[in-house]
Amino acid sequence: MSINVFEKLLIEKIENFILAFSETSEKVFFDDAGKQIHPGEFGKFREDICKEFIRFFVPHRLDIGEGFLITSTNKISTQCDIVIYDATSTPLIKSDSQQKFYPVETVAAIGEVKSILSKNEFKTAINKLSKVKELREDIQHPVIIKKDREGPFDPIIDPYDQIFTFMICKKLNFDFSDITSEINSMYDSTVEYRHRHNLILSVEDGLLAYYDNNGKTMMYPWFANMILKNRFTQPDTNPYSHFKLFSSYLFLGTTSNTILYPEISDYMGCIEGGTKNDEI
Repeated sequence: MSINVFEKLLIEKIENFILAFSETSEKVFFDDAGKQIHPGEFGKFREDICKEFIRFFVPHRLDIGEGFLITSTNKISTQCDIVIYDATSTPLIKSDSQQKFYPVETVAAIGEVKSILSKNEFKTAINKLSKVKELREDIQHPVIIKKDREGPFDPIIDPYDQIFTFMICKKLNFDFSDITSEINSMYDSTVEYRHRHNLILSVEDGLLAYYDNNGKTMMYPWFANMILKNRFTQPDTNPYSHFKLFSSYLFLGTTSNTILYPEISDYMGCIEGGTKNDEI
């Protein structure tokens, strides 16, 4: 009898993740009366659990951290719970208070980690993700380190040139029976369709992604000049289906993402000064 080694190891990772994310974290950071203690540490604990889980299927050449994304035009993101980046091309930019900053050129994906989300909290979270995705379009002098598809860097046209965005939460605490239609109205009217989330994983409820004209699940809101429709996959008879899809598409998204060279001199502001040259 053949043994699917990867599937067995993945299921083990999924089960350990569910236990740590949904049960252990609450046992450690909630008292007997159900009151949360050390909320900051609780959030950090869950973020670390998510990083350990996704490390299993994110390409080894990419590292996983947390912090802020920056551009050479002085734009800065809100704090990102998970930053997946090319460590070999990313300078260590850290403040005295240990806050980390990543040039947008070398970031492959970012993620948000949430607990139980109300509808308003869900709406706020997905719109926050869209603002981070916009930053790739602010790159002034793109120099390609890695690009899997032919053509110049153009995040407006090529979804592989964008930052891959995802969210992991424990539960959606609202009626999501019509979420595939309702989510369109949850985005601010100023958000471009290409800036929408790639994947949203609810541990207890399912996975939000997209599907193409052939009915195939996809991880991009638009692809090959087509706007894709929303799809919500629930576990039903397969308790691991949404985790497997999330793992597969996060792997594909981070593997195929374009990485650029960060021109550090562009980040330094004015570098002109007085010079004196040898006379010829």
